[in-house]
Amino acid sequence: MRSSSATGLHLRRAEKADCSTLAGLAKSAHSRPWNQAQYLQSLVAGHQCWLLATDAGAIGFCVFNQSGDEAEILDMVISPGWRRRGLAEQLLSHLIAQLPRHTRRLLLEVRTSNLAAHSLYRKLGFSEDGLRKNYYPADNGGREDAVLMSLALHPIVKEAG
Repeated sequence: MRSSSATGLHLRRAEKADCSTLAGLAKSAHSRPWNQAQYLQSLVAGHQCWLLATDAGAIGFCVFNQSGDEAEILDMVISPGWRRRGLAEQLLSHLIAQLPRHTRRLLLEVRTSNLAAHSLYRKLGFSEDGLRKNYYPADNGGREDAVLMSLALHPIVKEAG
């Protein structure tokens, strides 16, 4: 996804100065959002974040970490007013295309109740790998399971010997 005047969407790497914006977007979309300091810590730790915006402002982002031959999505938000327009799919497709060639798998975890995200990830080819019981805090004071998912990317090519 590139900057496009036809769509009015712009995609760029987030910087430390964007942490307040990231926290505001997360607060609008998540019941247990990261705060500004957590986004700053994430960027300082070397995590990458792609920020999706219109001319009027930021509408979404995806934070991920690359470690060796795996990458992991740590947080993803599309502003509630911009959902159901294919933007999350476009953002993830862009992220996947930008991953280094040596990346073998893209990992994530998602709340069991987030059915829209499950559908999106399956559409993009992710498979369910397992369950983390009672992983997320729930609004009712209880806990909610996390579904572990992965997307196989570039297969390991063995040299002829």
